[in-house]
Amino acid sequence: ILVGDKARDYLPRDPKNVVSNFKRTMGTTETKKIESINSSKTPVELSAFVLKELKGFVHSGEDVDAAVITIPASFDTIQSKATEEAGIQAGFKDVILLQEPIAASLAYANKDNSEDLKNSQWIVYDLGGGTFDVALVKIIEGELNVVDHEGNNYFGGVDLDMLLLEKIIVPKIEQQGEFTDLLSEMKSATGRYNTEWYRLLHEAEKAKAELSSVQSTEVDVEIEDENGEEIELSITITRSEFETLIKEKISETTQMMKKILTRQSLQPKDLKFVLMVGGSTYIPFVRKHVEEVMGISVNTD
Repeated sequence: ILVGDKARDYLPRDPKNVVSNFKRTMGTTETKKIESINSSKTPVELSAFVLKELKGFVHSGEDVDAAVITIPASFDTIQSKATEEAGIQAGFKDVILLQEPIAASLAYANKDNSEDLKNSQWIVYDLGGGTFDVALVKIIEGELNVVDHEGNNYFGGVDLDMLLLEKIIVPKIEQQGEFTDLLSEMKSATGRYNTEWYRLLHEAEKAKAELSSVQSTEVDVEIEDENGEEIELSITITRSEFETLIKEKISETTQMMKKILTRQSLQPKDLKFVLMVGGSTYIPFVRKHVEEVMGISVNTD
């Protein structure tokens, strides 16, 4: 069993035996079929493999028998229980669950002792790889609390990668060769181009990351069309193309923030900042959009 980057490297070569994004399905009855062992694994079992791997990172000789595992604020009791169970299966005797907005706020407060957060409230905007969470956090009687939250367990950075692949990369490939329905053939587990889906999804993620620091990037494609013609092309993607593509999705996240403010009868001036967490908050458009739409300064510390 390979976990992390080692597993990811196998994805384009052997997609039927590699699984990812199972955090989204924690607490559901959904399982992931794995061809090589001719059986399925639950999200709990898969998460336990990840936690076991992390346990192996401790090289001090200590026996690690307890863990604090962070979860989105939007996780319900069933999803939380499933996360706890994964910790137990991984061999931890004690498992403490901590909401991710609290974890982020603690990390920030401990890093920046100079800032007095006692009589303030702020929003944690957490756009991770597979899930989105936004939470109103406040210190009440010396304790950090999530006062209100919104979220989407089926939206994260991977969905932005898919948008790039589906809306920009695939149409440009189709212009160059003979394909009946390239996208379906890529996304279907039995499709002719299924391995290409995973390879190009990885390339799309790299392009997304590069566009945070440059104005344009290129994705190199080598693919054989249905007539057996070898197609080689370099697809240029600009930052403005990418921003147009993700605007609607990012707009949905600020709508969730507005809901919290409305429910809590708060004005932007009542909040200290929006604390940015998660890989996809490196995207300049995400930071700019949140700041402009909400009228609250973003904190990227």
